[in-house]
Amino acid sequence: MTDQAKPISDIERLEAEVTAVIEDFNGDPRAAIKALLVEQDILEQRIGRLASALSFGYVRGRTGINSGQSC
Repeated sequence: MTDQAKPISDIERLEAEVTAVIEDFNGDPRAAIKALLVEQDILEQRIGRLASALSFGYVRGRTGINSGQSC
């Protein structure tokens, strides 16, 4: 048998990421959660803006802002 590295399971990877985030905030889980919630809110806002822009483009028959088509 060879000394191959054991693949890390999804749960082990997730646990390692959780630990890393908490360590980034000096062991303060409340600060880590607060930062993650702020980041989630920012990403949700960005997704909303992108979805709105994409939907508007399809409604007008275009998929890009500068597609060269006139309305």
